[in-house]
Amino acid sequence: MKLILKTWFACLLTFLPPAVLSAADTLEITVVDTEGGKAMVMLTPDGESMLVDAGFPGSNDRDTKRIVAAAAELQIKQFDYILVTHYDGDHVANIASVDTRIPAKVFLDRGPLQPGGNQGGIQRNMKSYLERIGGRKRVTLKAGDEIPCKGLKVTVLTASGEVIKKPLPGAGKPNQFADSPQPDIGPQDENANCIGLLYEFGKFRMADFADLLQTQEFALMTPDNLVGTVDLFMVSHHGSFRSNNQVLVHALHPKVAIMNNGARKGGDPVTFDTLKASPGLLDLWQLHTSLSAKDKNAPADFIANTQEPCEGKAIKVSVQRNGTFTVTNMRNQFSNAPRSVKSNVLSLSVRWEEDSARVHCLLRCRQPGPSCLLSLCRS
Repeated sequence: MKLILKTWFACLLTFLPPAVLSAADTLEITVVDTEGGKAMVMLTPDGESMLVDAGFPGSNDRDTKRIVAAAAELQIKQFDYILVTHYDGDHVANIASVDTRIPAKVFLDRGPLQPGGNQGGIQRNMKSYLERIGGRKRVTLKAGDEIPCKGLKVTVLTASGEVIKKPLPGAGKPNQFADSPQPDIGPQDENANCIGLLYEFGKFRMADFADLLQTQEFALMTPDNLVGTVDLFMVSHHGSFRSNNQVLVHALHPKVAIMNNGARKGGDPVTFDTLKASPGLLDLWQLHTSLSAKDKNAPADFIANTQEPCEGKAIKVSVQRNGTFTVTNMRNQFSNAPRSVKSNVLSLSVRWEEDSARVHCLLRCRQPGPSCLLSLCRS
């Protein structure tokens, strides 16, 4: 009977897509809803974890609880890295609270403050952050650095107002959008200092510039595109008009974009126009319905939080080394099938019951129905 079972199981595996067979070799990303702030939890197949920013403090530890829940789902008990993209309160001020629940080994940030700007407010935001680090390792990131994260290549594209000077491998061609209009976005502020990152996992590429302003976008992308193209673009600055110029967005040529907006923060109509006009964009996902964007919002299935009061639902991304990736709305479990994986199967578990000599299977599928291969689970 055991030989029959092995033969049956081997045959069953031939029906399953690579996404199921290589589940252990997957990069997991959770875009946590912080209602207009930023927090992203990442776990590599090598078991290394990173928290990028931590949202807002207060509100009965709302954002801390959501981050802790996202980490628990990935079985993260300690972050290898906590990365602070810049020192605005909706990014850094809650780090201390999260670190009391899930401590970090190493802290990554842009280093000392520059003269000028809103120093008083920024210093208040940083005080608890710096005190919390204590004697642990703190690393200052500069444009061109690489973060030594096992199983994931992370390149620093921008930091402290500076951008990389040389093109990345395969990049460097003239940017056809270099002559794009550069609107008046007001004075430079802490957002200009954002750490912008390129994540590479096998063939997959993701760009995330936090709240980087258009001034730095032009510096990075003109006259030549120093970055190349990406599969996934984390929309900058919560979808604000002060960021996301087509000189960056269109040149990156993303297949998918995710906007970490709030209902009343970010999600500006002009940003939706830029994204929807981006060549090759297939999907736009949002953490919230933007009240200002009205009918420019993505369809409801692509929005994690559509009503108020907010439920705090996240958006998750699972990435394979072959470049395919699945985005899932945790409000309704709606997801895009990986672009080159057509099967409906997400995962399979098999159990042999000795007493009854029966095989028991459990399949998790994107959509129920005949394509779920349920017939294969009958003994």
